[in-house]
Amino acid sequence: MTGLSHLAPGNFSNMPSTVAIITRTRNRPLLLQRAIQSVLRQNYPNWIHVIVNDGGDPQAVKTLVESHDVAYARRLIVITHPNSLGMEAASNAGIRASQSDYLLIHDDDDSLEPDFLKKTVEYLDNPPWPQISGVVSFTNRIDEIIDGNTVHETGRSLFKKLGECIRIDDVALLNPFPPISFLFARKVLDEIGLYDDKLPVLGDWDFNLRFIMRYDIGVIKEPLANYHHRPTIKQGQMGNSVHAQSDLHAFYDTLVRNRFLRMMPSNYIGMLMLQNRHINLLERLYKHPVIGRCIRLWSRWVNPSIPMNLP
Repeated sequence: MTGLSHLAPGNFSNMPSTVAIITRTRNRPLLLQRAIQSVLRQNYPNWIHVIVNDGGDPQAVKTLVESHDVAYARRLIVITHPNSLGMEAASNAGIRASQSDYLLIHDDDDSLEPDFLKKTVEYLDNPPWPQISGVVSFTNRIDEIIDGNTVHETGRSLFKKLGECIRIDDVALLNPFPPISFLFARKVLDEIGLYDDKLPVLGDWDFNLRFIMRYDIGVIKEPLANYHHRPTIKQGQMGNSVHAQSDLHAFYDTLVRNRFLRMMPSNYIGMLMLQNRHINLLERLYKHPVIGRCIRLWSRWVNPSIPMNLP
């Protein structure tokens, strides 16, 4: 059963484009508070925030959002699932409950810089190429630890340096950007569908693969999004799935690759996924100080014209 809060969408008539920000959460009020503040401090006002409480304590969410009632100014929808339906089902519920031109999946443990919506909406309103229907920004990876009711940052770095536009083969190799950095046009869902709610992890990668097969994704080379990691938490609700459920990630990584290799209309991207995974392994072997030298020695024995000082 799903229930909407008493707060309703605001009036967007005076703005050219609207954004629905979907936040899925479950019993993490400490992190949800940060996510709410991340949304409320945006310099672009034309958004609706949809919080999907996926099987968590409804009173904790109610208390938290009511403390921000004035700041939200009727730009909030709360959906409550009595039992958890999973991350991707929660995303889909938030998408279905909202209307907007653009969509952003804002996990409850991530955050945005104040100009994220302003700059990404401006980009998609006037894209440099007509096939572009999504945009990502550079992303900070922020490592942190939790001490009681306090979150402490322990390190910060650029998550991944991206080019001018996202390449299909980069997405085929490994998901190159987190959901928090990706704003995309809602209209693409009519063609590629929603998130796969059968995937407990890597649903964003599966979605990005289907997206990049049909549309291009531009890049804003500014770190406007923050991807928060808690690598020391190996289990429990406060951990990241990439750290706390690494075995599950490895299992579904293979299943997603198998899926695309089997799909005839997308067999080209499946081959890229397979090829790039092998290339990635070979590159790592080639850079190894001992194994790499052995490879070069063998290559030179096969073909004496190959120099030993190749990088």
